[in-house]
Amino acid sequence: MILQLLFCPILFSYLYQLCHVQSLKLNYLLLRSRCDYCHQQLKFINMIPILSYMMQRGKTRCCNHKLSCFYIIGELLALLPTIIHTYMALNVNYAMFLLIYLFLLVFSIYDIQTLTLPVHVIIIFIFCGTFITHGNLYTFLYIATLLHIFYFIFYQVIGYGDILLFSILSYLLPYTMFVSTILMTFLIAGLFALVCMMVFHQANRKIPLVPFIFIAFNFLIIFNEPLI
Repeated sequence: MILQLLFCPILFSYLYQLCHVQSLKLNYLLLRSRCDYCHQQLKFINMIPILSYMMQRGKTRCCNHKLSCFYIIGELLALLPTIIHTYMALNVNYAMFLLIYLFLLVFSIYDIQTLTLPVHVIIIFIFCGTFITHGNLYTFLYIATLLHIFYFIFYQVIGYGDILLFSILSYLLPYTMFVSTILMTFLIAGLFALVCMMVFHQANRKIPLVPFIFIAFNFLIIFNEPLI
């Protein structure tokens, strides 16, 4: 249980900083973590999830720069899969749930910050997904084709990264859950956009979509949508 609680935040931190790597090489996977600012190699005590952030008071120990609050937010949220799996009787494949949860969490935070998705991490997501499951190839080909047609017609209202992510989910998720996820995503995102328009009077404000995919996915999991 303790090892699982540590594993998820560590994996989140690794994937999150991987998003910010501009040119990914294979030897990067073997390197020690470095400071985001001065690039000094981090000591083990600086890489303990949550605790190191709190002990350092949200700053780097090496150069005293303020750390992004998304580290602590993401590491805390990364604890939830283990807690949910341990204390709730869910009809899920835990490895698949963990894979999708962590990557959607990382993509959500990166999307909030940049309104983009890192292509190299998407490729890693695809590789991990195909390694864990055989997936739904025919559903993927059908859905991915429709999504790309939709994008080429309405490219101004949705990002291509979102299209890629939906395509991957169509391969990984059962068909009914995928359809439920995409419908709930746009329902929640639409309500949020409506509230923003009414409160902030910003009708053309760009809204990151991946956080709503993340929320929809977890809502369906908690309410026992099967993930086999």
